[in-house]
Amino acid sequence: MTRPIRRIAVLAAAAVVATMLALPAASSAATSCKLSLSAARSMGPTYVTVLKVTRTSCATGKKVTKAFHTCRLKKGPKGRCTTKVLGYRCTDRRPADESIPTQFTGYVTCKRGDARITHSYQQDT
Repeated sequence: MTRPIRRIAVLAAAAVVATMLALPAASSAATSCKLSLSAARSMGPTYVTVLKVTRTSCATGKKVTKAFHTCRLKKGPKGRCTTKVLGYRCTDRRPADESIPTQFTGYVTCKRGDARITHSYQQDT
C-alpha cells in the first residue's frame, strides 16, 4: 500500500472505532415514546400528552405511567401517589399557572437507578 492509502485506511478504522465507542452514550439519551390517542387516554388521567424514557424501554415507561396513575387516582382525580410504583420513585409537579377550575396539568418524573421515565398529563376534575 502507498502512504496515502494507508493513512486513509487508518483514518477509516479510527472512525469506525470512534462510532462504536459513541453508541453506548447515545443509548442514554431520552427516547420519546409514541402514544396513540387510545393509549394516551387509557393510562389513567384524561390524557397523557408526552412520554419519554431514558435507560429503559417504552413498554416499561407505559407500565409505570399507568401504575402511577392507578396509585394517584385511588385518592380521587386530584390525588397524589406517595409510594413507589413498580420500584420507581415518582414526583408529580403541577404548576398553578397551568390549571383552571376544571382541569390541571401535571409533570411526572419517575426514577430507579439510572432509569428515568418522564411524562406529562392533563386531568379533568
